[in-house]
Parts: sequence; structure tokens; C-alpha cells
Amino acid sequence: MKRREFLIATAGLLATTTLPAVCFAGTSPTLPLGVIKGATPIDQGMAIHEKDFTIYNGKIAVSFAVGSNNYWNMTSGSILDIAVMKDGKFGTDLVNDIEFLNDLWSATGSYNNEDLLHVPSQDILCKQEKDKIVVTVNSRYWTKGHTLPLSVTIQYTLEANKNYIGLKTTVHNPAGNEPYENMYSGYSLSTLAASMYGPFGYYPDLKATGIAVGADKDVQERFGDFIVTYGKDYAVGVQVDGANAYKGSSGYKDLYVLRTIEPGKTYEYTGEIIVIDKGETAPILERYQEKDPALPFALVQGQVKDSSGKPVPGAFVIISKEGAYKETVKSHGADAVKKDIMQPLVWKMTDEKGNFSMKLPQGNYSTHVEAKGYTPSNSQLMALAADQKVQFSVKDGAKAIFKVVNEKGEPVHAKIKVGGTTSTVKTLGGTVFFSDPKTHEIRADIPAPENELTFTITHGSDFESLPVVVKQTVKPKEILKKTITIPTAIQTSSRKWYSADIHQHSDIGDGATPIKELHKGQLAAGLVCLAVSDHDSVANNAEMDKLAHTTGNPFLSSLEVSPGWGHWGILGADYKQKPISPDLTPAEIIKAGHAMGALVVMNHPYTDYGFLHNRDGVKGGHAPGSDDFDLLEIQSTIDLKDPKNMDKRALDAAMAYWNKGKKIYLSSGSDQHDVTSILYPGIIRTYAHVDGKVTSKSYMAALKAGNSYITMGPIITPGSDSMFGSTKTVTAGKAITLNAELQAVHGLKSIEVYSEGKPVGKKEFNDTKDAVAYSFEATPEKDTWYNFVVMDGKGRYAVTNPIWVEVKK
Repeated sequence: MKRREFLIATAGLLATTTLPAVCFAGTSPTLPLGVIKGATPIDQGMAIHEKDFTIYNGKIAVSFAVGSNNYWNMTSGSILDIAVMKDGKFGTDLVNDIEFLNDLWSATGSYNNEDLLHVPSQDILCKQEKDKIVVTVNSRYWTKGHTLPLSVTIQYTLEANKNYIGLKTTVHNPAGNEPYENMYSGYSLSTLAASMYGPFGYYPDLKATGIAVGADKDVQERFGDFIVTYGKDYAVGVQVDGANAYKGSSGYKDLYVLRTIEPGKTYEYTGEIIVIDKGETAPILERYQEKDPALPFALVQGQVKDSSGKPVPGAFVIISKEGAYKETVKSHGADAVKKDIMQPLVWKMTDEKGNFSMKLPQGNYSTHVEAKGYTPSNSQLMALAADQKVQFSVKDGAKAIFKVVNEKGEPVHAKIKVGGTTSTVKTLGGTVFFSDPKTHEIRADIPAPENELTFTITHGSDFESLPVVVKQTVKPKEILKKTITIPTAIQTSSRKWYSADIHQHSDIGDGATPIKELHKGQLAAGLVCLAVSDHDSVANNAEMDKLAHTTGNPFLSSLEVSPGWGHWGILGADYKQKPISPDLTPAEIIKAGHAMGALVVMNHPYTDYGFLHNRDGVKGGHAPGSDDFDLLEIQSTIDLKDPKNMDKRALDAAMAYWNKGKKIYLSSGSDQHDVTSILYPGIIRTYAHVDGKVTSKSYMAALKAGNSYITMGPIITPGSDSMFGSTKTVTAGKAITLNAELQAVHGLKSIEVYSEGKPVGKKEFNDTKDAVAYSFEATPEKDTWYNFVVMDGKGRYAVTNPIWVEVKK
């Protein structure tokens, strides 16, 4: 587990805390309860400032960010570290961050030029009583359009000898103020290089904002209000009372209560954090009954054995249940209630004798078992009305060895996804595997079910080639060996166009991908230039540089500076220097990036933690230098038909800059945090044109010059006189012609030509997979620009940077 270089808040912002260095209290020596001031005693913890503090009992320990920055550089006073206590010793940190969010990830603005993000330490209180400790954070939240900020009081309560922490937040809108409308307020859980989970609407790792869950009036799912981060030997859950909305991805999950905060009214948000010392989630459900004994539960117990009758320790008994959630206009563009969706609810691990025991709410379930090296068991239906005993048997698994070559028989890097099997718990290894960079072999433990398995093999898929699908029945203990040919459909490097995905995370902070797997994943995606871009950290950059060198790929060293109000990519970051502080203003961050010789990218500008979304409330948000960045990011959520789509708005912003003659160009990034997820490396990528040898320096120079385009599929090769980012000179009244060759492995659907933000030409292509020569003629009357927007047969976009036109009178 790797940690980022944690940054300390700017000196002078926080007053001295009055907590003693160490204090103990408790009902007896067997029920310890205490507070430790200063750097956390939790192993690998991030709360390292002298003003931070840690509270603990005999079961768990929790550290709070007072002097240290909140991981996401949001409001201070959040939980930065959590660990299990064992035999009086502090364990290893299990979370990246747990905090209360006022409205999604929108950071509070600077109210009357007062910094509300950094709460003065005298407003972060720790009160220790005989049998509990209460931490209180008195903060405020303000956004443009409101006369006054909200008063936000956040409380965390740790009782003696309990493995859970009570949550209670009170939000008050002063009388006479404007309402804060449609606020998504609740609690966020961020993983620490591990896996995440949540039932009904946010399983498995759907990246979405605003799905209706739990207590929503159209959903009413009693056990749909918890989220979990877990590893092989732990699970940390957050349960939120009355939660009716969800936002999240593979790196974080949030539960909110969606409501309007009316003037003169006070609202409460309550819930609980539960810490489990095994990689199982069933205790979360059992906690519901502890809080409400009237809930009808029953005991389920049994044993898991292998095909020879031997017990299987460490197996996962998966409990699935039909549940409901609702897609919304915010999450999916339209409201749609999804009912009776069978999804995993919780799981329990077997002990050393293969036994398991858990309490579940009475009801109907489907159960099965997954275990390392075995084939998942058949599912069993269970109508639970009283205590039950169930038995499971699992068969041996198999192994697969694949080698992938191109049409010339040359080995290529590849990815395999195995379908036709069940894979619920990520700590068992999953169903996505990558080739070894040296041997080009993919070696994987696979199940051996009675049905066929589907192997989907890809290399540069959806861009330069198509997937190859192999269906095969596999026997227990079989070793399946195959050589697969993936023909190249479109050549790009031979035309001096090279691809990269410059926004990718490894296993620092909320990322879940070890650096070697990130290397493999980018190679399998067919990316030429490799990158890593972690939040406020360059700890993995040197290692990725070495790995890229071993495979002959240029390395793009990057860093994501992550203030709560907006994230910035520093492409070309010097990883031998300290990361740029997120406490700086926008102009200062941009200046610091340029001082490194880097390009500065405005990442996801219209997410709720994007700069353009929050700009009006950011200190220095409109100051000189705040527009001096180089690139503006488009992500894979792009939908140009939806005017509210964040990437459509980002492209509109880029075009507005172009209309002013400002040469801020497009870049793209997957922003993937888990290389095995559906948000894979290179799902959206940037192709740049480089004459001569492609290096990190020459690639970045091409991006700076705008000799590039972003794409989710279509491939564009401009004519020599129509290079993106170049300038064409024409005499007034004379026509110009722009030329490009277009192709897409999924077929070409259309091209549109834009000028000054408006479409000025369009052509349909009837999904042809052949290369198409396209020409566009125009007679501009003044200085202007043109760019192309191409769509393939799957509705995926490619968007070019502008071709500038100077008109001589």
C-alpha cells in the first residue's frame, strides 16, 4: 500500500490546539479510550501535522486532519486515517478519507474573501468523557448567489469498546438568506488503493452522479444506504440514514440526502462508520439489527467444501438479493426506476474449517460461493423465514496461457476479459488479465464452470483494431493454451501519429492499480506514450519512467494538483521536485507548473470539483494568470448532444477561448483509478503528430502546438496543409480547402466542421469501415478557425484542435 507525499496546510492558517499530548480515560484497563495529539500513531497514516489528533478505543483508531490538509483539499477536520487496534497496537491505515460533503464535491467558496476551507483549529473540538469521545467541527459553506453561508456542525462519536463511529451533521441556513436548492449533502468514503462496493444502483463500480437509491420515494430500499471499501483482511463501511442519492466510482463512493436547504431551517444528517477486521461485509447488515432489534433477522450458517470433501477456508459466501434503484435525469439523462435487480448484498468469509455464520434480514436470497483457485459454486435460492443451515461445494478451477500476435505473427501486448462466470469480490483476482511485458504471455487462474467461458482479447481495441472473442468450455485443472491473432485495422504510428492517455492513477490515494499493472494496461491499450498522474504525488513516477524505458515507450511524467475547487494536470512534472501545493491560487499553480517546464492542463473543468464549475467562489479565480494554462481536458463521458454534459461544456469553453484567439488546446484523459474497470486506460486518448523520433519532449511540444486531436474511436489524418494547430493564410475573397482522411474500426457515421463555435458543414458516411478522403471548402471573410468533430458507428466522438485562418485584406 503506497501513500502520497502528504502536504501540510499553509503555516499561520491554524491556531494552536489545546489538546494534551496524550490522555487516557475509560471504565477499566480493558476498555481503553484516549486521544493522542500530533502525528498519528496509525501505520502509514497521513495525519502527520502537530495539530492533528487521533482518538482510539480498544478496537479502532481514527485520525483527524486539523493541520494536515484534507486528502481532497476540501474542508479541514475530516477523517484522514482509520485503523484496527489489536493487543493495544495501532494497525495500518485503511481509508483515504471520510468526510461530510455539503453539495457533491463542490468546495465552499471564499466568503467575503475569507478562506472557509481551512477551519481554524479552535473550531475543531475534541471532548473526552468517561465512555466516549466526541469530535466536533464547526464549519461554514457558501456558494455564489447566496448572501450568507450555511452553518455546518459535524460530529463524530467514538464509544468505548465499539468498532463503529457515530455520524451527525447539523446544517443551518440563516433566516432571511436565499435557499440552497437541490443540495446533495451527505458522507463520502474514499478507498486507499483498495476495492469499493455498494448495493443496488452503485454496483459494481459505476461512475455516475445522482442515481436515486435507498430512501428515495420511488425506490424505498431498506438496505440500500451503505457503501464499503475493503481489502483482503478488512472492510470499512459508511451507512447514511435516509440516503436517497449516490455519486461515485471505483475510487470513492458517496451517499447523500437530496433536498433544498430552506432559510431559517436546520437539517440533520446521521449515520455510522463501521470497521471490520476481516474482508467481509455481512457485519454491516448485522449492525442494522443491533440498532433496531425489531427488524426480523435469522441466522444462516453452514460449511464450504471442495469436490473431495475437504473444507475450504477463506471462501466468500455471497448473499444476493433483488433490490431497486432509479436512474435519474442527472445520472442517465432520464428517469427510470429499476426494480427486482438481483445484485450482491453482502458476503461472509469461512473460517479455517470452512464454516461460516451470519445473521440476515428475513427474505428471499440467492447464495453462492467464490474462492481463490476454485470455480464459483452454483447459486442456491434461499427463502429465509427462520434460522437455516446451508452447505456448498466448489470445484477446482483451471489455468489459461494466452499469447497474442499481430497479422505478421509479431507478439503484441494484450488484455483478456473472461466472461461467463461470476466474480463479486475483487480481492480474489477478478476477470481481467494483462500480458507480461517481457514474455507477452497472459497467465491467469480461471474458473471451470459447466457453461462456456467467453474470452475477449484486445490490443489497441476500438481504435486501431477490433476485439477477438473466443468461446471455450474448460475442465477443472485444465491448462488452456492458445495463440490469438489480432490484425491491425488502422495504422497510426507509421503516419507519425502517436497516442497517449495523460490522466491515469496508480495505487496512491484513491487509486487501486499497482504501478506494474498500470504499465501493462497502457501497453495492452496500444498507447505509445505512457503516463501516471496521481493526486498531489509523484511517488510512482520514477518507477513508471523505468518501466516505460524497458519497453521502449516515452514516459510522460504528470501530477494532478488537487485543490477542492479544481484539479490541474502538470504534464512534464519533475518528479525529483516536491509536488506543487494545492494551497496555491489558480495563477500560482499555473506559474509553478510552467516553472517546471511542464504543460498545465485544466482537468475535468465542469465536474463539481472542476475549476470552471467553482471559479466564481475561488480566491483568485479571475485574477491575472488564471487563464494561462495550456490544455483543457475532455473525458470519456463526452456527449455533444446534451448541452448540460460536462464535456460538451468543456468543449464550448475551449471554443470560447479560440474565438478570442487564445491558443488553449484540447487534451483527453480517462481519469481511470482501476486499470481493470470499464474505465480502462486509453478509453479516450490524444493522438499527436510528431516528425522524427517520438519522445516525451517532442510529444509535449506537439500538444503545446495543437498538432493533436482527442478521440474515443475515429482516427483522423489531416492533409499536410491542414495540420491541427497550424495557421493558413488566405486573401480575402479566396477559398481555402481543408483535407483529412477519416477511418474508424466501428465504421464512420459523420463529420461536422465547426467555426467560431457553430457547425458550418456536415457529411454522413453510412458506417463505412473504409478510409474516406474528406475535403471542406470555405471562403472566410475574417480571421477565424475551423475544427472537425467525427462520430463513429458506435456514437463515439473524435474532436480536433482548430486550424487557424488569417485573412489578408
